[in-house]
Parts: sequence; structure tokens; C-alpha cells
Amino acid sequence: MAWSPAVSAPLKHLAAVPGVVGGLVFDPSGALVASEFPPVFDMGGLQQLASQLAGDGYFQGWLSDDQASLDLRFGDGHVVVRPLEGSWLLVLCTLQTNFQLLAMSLTQVVRRLRMAGSESQGLTTGEFAPLTAPAAAPAAPSAVERLRAIATAELGAHAAQALEILAAAGTERAALLGAAAEIEKLTRLFISKKKAEEIGRRLRETIGG
Repeated sequence: MAWSPAVSAPLKHLAAVPGVVGGLVFDPSGALVASEFPPVFDMGGLQQLASQLAGDGYFQGWLSDDQASLDLRFGDGHVVVRPLEGSWLLVLCTLQTNFQLLAMSLTQVVRRLRMAGSESQGLTTGEFAPLTAPAAAPAAPSAVERLRAIATAELGAHAAQALEILAAAGTERAALLGAAAEIEKLTRLFISKKKAEEIGRRLRETIGG
């Protein structure tokens, strides 16, 4: 099944978060709307899981509020489920995941998925549905989102601190340049001078200064 780019793109962003194994969106009937998991995962198993959750009245009641969240922890993994106006986002991650970073990423991804759901063809309630027709490409990420992506991809265990610096800076160019300088100092202190110069240059180029 082909997924709408507007739905699959946020899942790809989420899958890039360190520790996240994959994510999927399923509707009230249990049908998969979109899925972003490594090829080794059995789609049939994911479909069965979605069907079981969608058919569970207790589950639906628990996650009826748009602000609700369900966390399930087991031996070597962690599952997070968030509602999406009649559908649900399920994320599978390892216990080594930085949950502060995951929470920040989920906030962005849920917002983008809700926007994608409201624009889906043939829908009247804002719910998601399995899509096969092409959809408009998602909007290009903002400068702040690109900065966060660079920090997440390049700084490993120190990414969470860099993301906190960016979050505190807001969106003004001068403040973001100051945040870039702080992140460069952080990288120089904990990783290396060469890495600090590289990430400082990339951050400034992204900001435009």
C-alpha cells in the first residue's frame, strides 16, 4: 500500500530520533494508514496489533481525549500511543531512548499528522484513512526544525542538551545565532574542536549567518 507523503514524512522524522524503532498510524477499524518500520518487521504482525488495539473498548475509552497518552513498557522496549482525532499514532522504541527528546519530537509529529489528517481526501471528520492517491508534498521544515535535526543527528548523547538550548532560544535570528554559539562550545567541551567547528558552521549556515 502506498502512503500519502503528508502522512509518511512525519513518521520518517520520528524514526530518525535515536532509540525509536518505528511508528505507525492506524484508524478506528484497525487499518494501517501509514507505517515507518525497518524492513525486518512483519507488516502482518503490525496490522494485527493495530486491529487488536482498535477493537479494544477500554483502549478507545482511555485515549478518547486528544491530549491523552498511553505508555506501555516491557522487557526491552517501550510503546507510546497518542490519539489523532479518531485515529492513533503508535511508536515503538528501546529503553535507551532519550524520552525528553522523544516527547519533544512527538509534539511536532502529532501536530504535523493532525494537519495531514485534516487535509486527507474524502474525509469529513478530520480522521485519517488509508490513502493510495497522491497528496501534496509536506511543507519544507523550518530553520528551527532543521537545527534540531542537525543537533539530533550529530551530537549523540549530548543532543538533548543542545535541543534544550534551541528550545530556549525561540525563533529570532539573533537568539538562534547565540544558541548556535552555545552548542558549538558544548561540542568543543564534550566531543572535539573539529566537530565543534563543523557543527557550528552548519548551524550558522542553516540560520543564515
